[in-house]
Amino acid sequence: MKKLKDILNEVLSEGQPQTKIFDQGALNSTVRRIEKLVGTDVEYTEHRFGDGTGGFSFKWEHGVKHFGNLGVSVRKDGNHMLYASSMYNGKRFGDEKIDPKKLPTPAKDFLRGIRTWKDLDNLTMGTIVSVLEDFVKKNEEDANKAFEQDRKGQQDFYGSGGKGYYKQDGRIGAGLW
Repeated sequence: MKKLKDILNEVLSEGQPQTKIFDQGALNSTVRRIEKLVGTDVEYTEHRFGDGTGGFSFKWEHGVKHFGNLGVSVRKDGNHMLYASSMYNGKRFGDEKIDPKKLPTPAKDFLRGIRTWKDLDNLTMGTIVSVLEDFVKKNEEDANKAFEQDRKGQQDFYGSGGKGYYKQDGRIGAGLW
């Protein structure tokens, strides 16, 4: 039989992202920060494997064909990868993987002490989000431009009474739902 304390903890944590790597408060704060950055709800997931590999990601969705993510992949060989990308209608905006060693100094050195997912901490999570923030802004901006081009094409087509032919990817209305 479950203790009342366990039941209360389950009820209180419903709807909040759960973590076994970071402090819950730091995670909640980071989720709110990314939600403000991308303008929609953000979902958090983490992966923890016995060999020390794993990582975490934040994902968001503006619509069925319009979404993005950011995170880190902790690798056994120490060549950890950051990633930040946005997608719209099958097109990827931004590099899917970012080698931390190619970032400008001092940003490239912040993952040096990370060997396994157990080495990740609140400061590392915050630093990863800070480093990827400019990538996310640019990727989201590019994906939003593609969305707006699609929307304008459809407005022009339907505004002219459906005359002419609107072709973004061969279908009228592609990508806006």
